[in-house]
Amino acid sequence: MAEFRPEEMTSRVEQINGRPIRISSYKLGRTYHCKAEIDLPGAGARIAEASDPSRETAESKVLAQVQERVKT
Repeated sequence: MAEFRPEEMTSRVEQINGRPIRISSYKLGRTYHCKAEIDLPGAGARIAEASDPSRETAESKVLAQVQERVKT
């Protein structure tokens, strides 16, 4: 069985609808995986995730989910 290791990991915090949201992504094999979590100490609740062969598309999908789920 082939062993995959995460590559090209990135993480950043964005303010979305007044809330700090950490957007993290990495490449595993040929697919990028992206997740969004509330960036508060002790909270870390995942609110969105997506996968796609393109990092930009995976992140766009996650950001669209966050916009819908995080209201002011």
